[in-house]
Order: sequence, then C-alpha cells, then structure tokens
Amino acid sequence: MKSSIANLGLIFALFLVMAGKAGIDSNPQIRVLIGQAHQQLMIEGEALKIFAGGKKISSSGKVQIEIRNDKLWAKEKKLGDSVKITAQSPIAVNGRIYRGGIWIKKAQADFLIINQLPIEDYLAGVVKNEMNSKWSLEALKAQTVLARSYALGKVNQPRAKDYDLVATVEDQVYSGVSAEDSQAWQAINQTKGEVLFYQKELAQVFYHSCCGGKTESAQSAWGGAGKPYLKSVDCAYCQECPYYFWRYPEQGVLTPEEIANQLGYLGESVEELKIVESSPSQRVLKIQVRFKSGYEAVITGNDFRIRLGRDKIKSTLFKIEKSSEGFVLFGSGSGHGVGLCQWGAKGMAEQGKSYKEILEFYFPGTELKRIY
Repeated sequence: MKSSIANLGLIFALFLVMAGKAGIDSNPQIRVLIGQAHQQLMIEGEALKIFAGGKKISSSGKVQIEIRNDKLWAKEKKLGDSVKITAQSPIAVNGRIYRGGIWIKKAQADFLIINQLPIEDYLAGVVKNEMNSKWSLEALKAQTVLARSYALGKVNQPRAKDYDLVATVEDQVYSGVSAEDSQAWQAINQTKGEVLFYQKELAQVFYHSCCGGKTESAQSAWGGAGKPYLKSVDCAYCQECPYYFWRYPEQGVLTPEEIANQLGYLGESVEELKIVESSPSQRVLKIQVRFKSGYEAVITGNDFRIRLGRDKIKSTLFKIEKSSEGFVLFGSGSGHGVGLCQWGAKGMAEQGKSYKEILEFYFPGTELKRIY
C-alpha cells in the first residue's frame, strides 16, 4: 500500500462542516473500482433494480448483463453506456458479494465495475486483507484508523473521475463481504469515524508489513519534502515477524549470470554489486553494478528490488555479500518501511499498548479525531 494525500486542508474542512450538519451518524460514501467488464456479468441480489437511461428495470433476483456492439444489454434490452444496480441485499457480481450499489460505466474502451458503498462497510472488506484479523484487537483498531484515513483522503482526492480508489494493493486490498469477520467489525465499530490529523489537516498515512527494527522516513523512501510525522523511528516490537531476517537466495548463491539476467541485462555477467548510497535507516538507495564487459549502471534500491522480485527482495534494508561463486543478499523486514509497521503494531498490542499509543508511536505528533 502506498499513497499520497496532499493539499486536503480546505477540502477536508468543508467535509467536516458537511459531516457536522449531517450528524454523528453520517457515513460518507466511497466509490471502489472492483474490475472491468469484457463480455458478460452475472448480477444477483434480492429485489434487484437496474437504472439505465433514466428508466428503472426490476428483476426477480438475477440478471445477466452482456456487452454487445460496445453497449450494455440485459437480454434483449439495450441499456446503453451506464447502469446503476441496487438491491435489498448485498449484490453478487460474478459470484463475489458486495454491500452497497454497483455501477457499470463506459470509460473510453472499457466498461468499469464500480462498487459504491458507505466507508464503514468498505472497511469491513479491507481490514482482514491488510492485517491478520486474529491479531490483537488494538493492532486491528490502529490498522482500521489508517485504512479509514487513507480512504477519506481518496474521497477528497479521487484517483479518477468515476472512482475514488481501486480494490488492489495499488490502494487497499478490498474484496467485499468475503473478507468480513467479527473481529474486523469490532475494530471498525470501536473506532467509527476516527482518523489521523496533523495540524488541522488529514494526515498522510502509510503502512507496511515489517520494518526490520527501524522504520523509514517518507522523504528517504520517495523524495520530496516529507512530513514531520513520517520520520524514521526505532522499532523493537516486530522481531517475531518471519521476515525479520531473510536471505536471497534461501540456499546457495546467485551466479553473476543469474543476477545479470534478473536485472534485465541478458547475456551479461556481473563483476561487482556495490551499495553506493543508503538512507539514515540503512535502506539501500543506490547500487552500482559493474559487468565483466566493462559496462556500469547505477540502479535505485527500489528498482533493484522490483527487478529481482518483491517476493524475493522483501525490503531495501539489505547487505550484499560476494563470494567466488556469486552473490548473496541478507536483509531485514518486508515492505517499504514507511509509517505503521504491522508486525510492530502486533507486538505493541501484545505488550498492552492501546491503538492510540500505537498510532502515536509510528506517527508522532499526529492527533486522533472522530469526524462522524
């Protein structure tokens, strides 16, 4: 998960005024891109209603929507470029169930499938995907506050005209009703409407799996001015993470030819890998690669990780060892390292820390506010 929520002060102030007028029980809506329609969709729900072209079409509970001649059709009824679907129950789209309503809208050459629903219901389809719901409730509550803060930032600064965010790791992993469970709902209900603020603005929030003992500052990770509350902090709480220490490859070494191929230099052979720049938290910023052919290249730590595979190079907090046979990487942690360390939050909760203390530790100087 990575995102930036910037320049939201005025917009979010207006949102707060509107929320205040609506009352404490107001629950903002969010639009989630859950997929694209290519040929046909099976839609199911109790007392389905389809709205298209200003008309309402009722269905007994199941309807197949097809794409023909670049238009949406239901049986022999031409629906046009856009339909809205509601029901008295959650709606199944090709077997996956979602709360709220479903929009199918044409956008250039694609038909987008968008789930519009209250943010608190959206969170129920997110929390378990982003954190193990069997972990301590206080850790889940901290995760929920961050997921809500992120989502509200996207409502005010949408990813696209037709939707606020997507249902993948590009934003937050959302899979509808299938991801819901009682522990996640408990975390949502006990933190309803709570988000992080910094100096009267909605805070930028980030989270990752395991920091490996020290989180990274946003400035070091992605450049820019950074934020005072997105700084590096020492974390002694995540040592139970199975990736607190890792090795790549798990056995043996990477030969000079293998690592050249994985970096995208086919036919080359690596002579030397040298870390030439690191962040204050010791994460790799730049690596110099020297090939036996004499060619040299400088690769960022993030690019190096992407090329070799994030599942293999679990973070940029690593060292490189060279032997006569090849190279081995020894690293710590998993993810970009910015913001909340999820395994650290788990450790803090198990030591009796509250979700408020967890958030204050990883986002120092921020303030927890309930806005609805």
